[in-house]
Amino acid sequence: MRRVELFLLLLVIGSLWGFIEMLPLSVFALCAFGVFFLVVGRRIIDIPGTSILIGLIVCFYKTYSAHFFVCQWAGVMAIAVSFDFFASIVLKESWYKRFNPILIGTLSNVLAMVLFVVTVTFIFTEPNWIAGGYERVLRYALRTALPAALISGLLSAPIGVFAARKIKEINFLQQRTAVLSFYMVVVALLWIVA
Repeated sequence: MRRVELFLLLLVIGSLWGFIEMLPLSVFALCAFGVFFLVVGRRIIDIPGTSILIGLIVCFYKTYSAHFFVCQWAGVMAIAVSFDFFASIVLKESWYKRFNPILIGTLSNVLAMVLFVVTVTFIFTEPNWIAGGYERVLRYALRTALPAALISGLLSAPIGVFAARKIKEINFLQQRTAVLSFYMVVVALLWIVA
């Protein structure tokens, strides 16, 4: 793929994830969808840092939300950075083989929880998180991070690997112009709907 195609594909994936983030879903569902899109993106474009770029696109997309909070950016980037860490450093050669997607889907959410809590407590000090204390963190871990880790590990990551494999089987070289046009239309529609 050429650079323009790579960027447009990342923009499509980030926009799809951003669109899902705008829906009134529970946080653990949003985390699971995030892992799905990160797996698809990273499996198609296996370049370290692309997951973080997808996360940045989602963050920019989320600024369209009527109920935007900085902690939403922190959550998205925590998932993106955690996933990129495991896919680029820990299991860089075989992150999508055998049971590794299950491991990455689960561990990305666990590390993301730690990164998120540290970010909203110490860096971008969100008053609700500080006032909630350790009880809020424990409640978040049990009611949000644990279900997100289980769903991401058992469903999102394996389904993402499968979906990416099917997408890669399509011969894009023969329909290059149509594919680029499709990417641009999808991105435009998603941003208009937002």
